[in-house]
Amino acid sequence: MYHPTLMTGDEQVVIDNERQREWIRVFSALASDARLQMVLLLAKGKLECQEILDRVDLSQPAISYHLGKLERAGILIKEKKGSRNCYRLDKRINGLIKIISGKEKE
Repeated sequence: MYHPTLMTGDEQVVIDNERQREWIRVFSALASDARLQMVLLLAKGKLECQEILDRVDLSQPAISYHLGKLERAGILIKEKKGSRNCYRLDKRINGLIKIISGKEKE
């Protein structure tokens, strides 16, 4: 299988198959306006499902579908808060979110 190689400064980094599949899942999940909007909302901090529903113009079933897809891709972490679900970004993708939002130099 092809192993992509990245140059980071003077260092060459080879991405193994597992890491490559992980990034394919992440980028595939982000390839949706609705999911990208939710991720950028969550970049500001943890939100309950209802708070996301209040800010994104989609039905509750559609929000749940997209949140599930982001969670399965390893982008979101779901936490229970009593009977409510809260979502936060997995810290491993913070760098990617900074790049997407144009804040990579902060």
